[in-house]
Amino acid sequence: MSNFFQKLDSGQMALGVWLKSGPSWVSTIARAGFDFVRPDMMFSSIDWRELDHINQAALACGIATWVRVPANPWLSGTSQLQVTVDVARAFSLGIPIVGASIASVEQARACQEVAKDWHRSGAGEYPSSTETFEAMNKKSANAAVFVPHIEAETAIREIDEILSIDGLRIVMLAMTDFSQALGFPFQYDHPEVWKALDGIVSKAHARGIIVAANMGYAYRTPDQINERVKKLYEHGVRICLMQGADSMFENLAGKVVSDIRETVK
Repeated sequence: MSNFFQKLDSGQMALGVWLKSGPSWVSTIARAGFDFVRPDMMFSSIDWRELDHINQAALACGIATWVRVPANPWLSGTSQLQVTVDVARAFSLGIPIVGASIASVEQARACQEVAKDWHRSGAGEYPSSTETFEAMNKKSANAAVFVPHIEAETAIREIDEILSIDGLRIVMLAMTDFSQALGFPFQYDHPEVWKALDGIVSKAHARGIIVAANMGYAYRTPDQINERVKKLYEHGVRICLMQGADSMFENLAGKVVSDIRETVK
């Protein structure tokens, strides 16, 4: 059983990592101490069968799965609701946290409605009576959580309306594209970027909504990563998505390999 939601309820920082490949990474991620794994179907080759295997591995390891389904909030328009199909399919597999990069409050509201749906046949759950059908419609609040990912200018403009959606529990700021949408690409520490983040955190907390953010790509060493996560925590972020497992391996192992080559040359 994952302690992801218990950490959030106690005000602790929950830590997760992107995953761009298969389930063999999951046990390693769990042993490293992460609270959740975030398979990324938006920018990777992960397919639905692989996603199901990742989720099953996460269940076995006691960490949560938070998938990002495919979407294009920059070019698909604010009224296109195809994203709801993939959100529904992910929830049907029994994945507890499903995120999507949305372009508008209309898309976010539709995806939030999908989270209430009873279908879980992808996870082998079927109603067998009126009572079990009613129970599946009254599932635990932690069984299906939709998280809008804010990284498009149109979504930033509608953030007040997005935060007013009934039942919304978490909102995610995708910091690289978030900074670009604000006019300060890759400038994670720009005062205007922090100002925008702080404003969203304040409004979200007033509604009991938890703010998540990814770390950003500029932080490569353990000290840089630690300082970045600490700063996000100080600004009210309570879920931090580290950069990809492969990216972290490249950055950390790269230094080891470089040091070895210096030693044996």
